[in-house]
Amino acid sequence: MNSTKVSQVRERGATIVETGASLAVFLPILLAMLFVVIEVSTAFLIKESLAQGAREAARALAVAYGNNPGIATSRSQQNAQVFDTIRIVNIIASSAQFSNPVFSPNANPPTVTVTATFTSNQNGLPQFPNPDPLHLGANFKLSSTSTYRLE
Repeated sequence: MNSTKVSQVRERGATIVETGASLAVFLPILLAMLFVVIEVSTAFLIKESLAQGAREAARALAVAYGNNPGIATSRSQQNAQVFDTIRIVNIIASSAQFSNPVFSPNANPPTVTVTATFTSNQNGLPQFPNPDPLHLGANFKLSSTSTYRLE
């Protein structure tokens, strides 16, 4: 072989080794970033779904209060009329995820405030994050609050 062909083969070999080394360094970083983006997106979806559920509950309680002001003091009526009807698959699975609503009939304007909470692996909910390499799922909790004007 002449020296030109030998140098071309060495350059190709060096290029392959450099590419392999680059992939070995950047591929794990890229996969970790992809995992983080997916998990943050899922957390955002959960948070927005909780907000939707809290808004629905607050609105329904405000309407129910207009028909029967006694609902403000009866947790069982609140569950039966409102919380038991609000379900979002894998996000709101139980009435226990709603806190006791706070009615403020003397405020200006009169309002009701509801909080919905997602706690990983409770109330029949799936584990989040999944997979959980850092073991955060046991402590993962999201909540959202909504306030609505009483009718």
